[in-house]
Amino acid sequence: MWVMPLVPPLSLTALGGDVVSAVATAGVTAVVVVVGAFVFAIAMLFRRREGARPSAATGLASLTTTANVLLVRADEAVTAGEDELGFAIAQFGEERTRDFAATVATARRRLRESFAIRHTLDDPHPESVQKQRELTLQIIATSERIIADLAGHDRTFASLRSTEVAAPERIESLRSAIAAGGARLAPTAELLERLTADYDASLIAPFARAVTDASAHLEAAATAADAAAAGLSPAGVNAVAELLGGAEDHLHRATQLLDAVVSRDRELGAAQVALGELLASAKRDSAEARAVASTTPDPNSGAVVLEAVGAVEAAASTAGRSARNPVQALDAVGGAVERLDLALAGARNQQARLEHARAALEGTLVSARSQISAVRAFIAVGGRRVGADARTRLAEAERELLVAEAGADPVEALDAARRSVTHARDADALARYDAQR
Repeated sequence: MWVMPLVPPLSLTALGGDVVSAVATAGVTAVVVVVGAFVFAIAMLFRRREGARPSAATGLASLTTTANVLLVRADEAVTAGEDELGFAIAQFGEERTRDFAATVATARRRLRESFAIRHTLDDPHPESVQKQRELTLQIIATSERIIADLAGHDRTFASLRSTEVAAPERIESLRSAIAAGGARLAPTAELLERLTADYDASLIAPFARAVTDASAHLEAAATAADAAAAGLSPAGVNAVAELLGGAEDHLHRATQLLDAVVSRDRELGAAQVALGELLASAKRDSAEARAVASTTPDPNSGAVVLEAVGAVEAAASTAGRSARNPVQALDAVGGAVERLDLALAGARNQQARLEHARAALEGTLVSARSQISAVRAFIAVGGRRVGADARTRLAEAERELLVAEAGADPVEALDAARRSVTHARDADALARYDAQR
């Protein structure tokens, strides 16, 4: 008889071991999953942080403010450096000031470049944000370099002056120059009175206090010279350099103020002459335009030309009745002539355009120079209240004027001169706005 073999029963110990092993394996797997999820979360967090790095626009407004402040300081540093160079040449000669002159010239060039960049940033179609940031940083770096370079030379010449041993001769020279400046006060006051009587007040306003301020500077110069004379030492080692420097500075400012009135007289006289020539040219242009209007192939073109002729004749009539503001009259007539140019552009041959441009160019150049001079004088009075915007427009007006003066093509030169007038007008408006704030 077959008997079923006996199988030993599983022991509880063996069964428990298998269960424990299974549970341990599952626990390890869970831990691995949790750690993996944690590592993945950390990685994603860092990725998000990497993606949240500041954009190029971060801090751009603050950088722009810094650039504007430094640009104003650099502009003032260059102006002061040019004045200082004049003092240094007079005191130490051209040979000893050659390096300083080169530094001032380089600083002026870099300043023009910085103003040109600033003008680019004002463009209605601006660069990318990254490019704006780069250009703004370039303005900051260049302005800081200009200020530092000029300050280094200022310290050098201050040291030279402190060791100047020819103080007695300088005092005598100063007193002679102060006396010569004093002799100019009365004639300049008479000239200013005539200009005030002959011209619109807006043309003379920046120079109204020129004689009064010049007189005050001459008095301050004389006081400083007297104090320096009292401080002379019999030993020949004179610690009066600061007094003499102050006296020379006051004398220089007085001379600038008196010269500015004389220059204004010349500028307004030139504007009167230029206006007369422009009016004669405008009269010829109007006659030519009427002839052209009668031969245009379509009525609309003729009407546009005649409308422009009417604007020229109206501006010329107004200018002829009022001679008190030749600069404004030049602008008005020049603007009307420019409009006529556009209307006649298709009717004129190239030679006629060149001849017309030459006739209009001189008056426009006079207008640009006069307005630039007035704005520069206003900024000098306004000081740091006048910000970077006005100074940028003025620098652009000066740059366009240089282009116009150097232009071989009269048409292109006329366009540049007209742009210079526009920028100068904008600079004046911005400077007056800043001064009133």
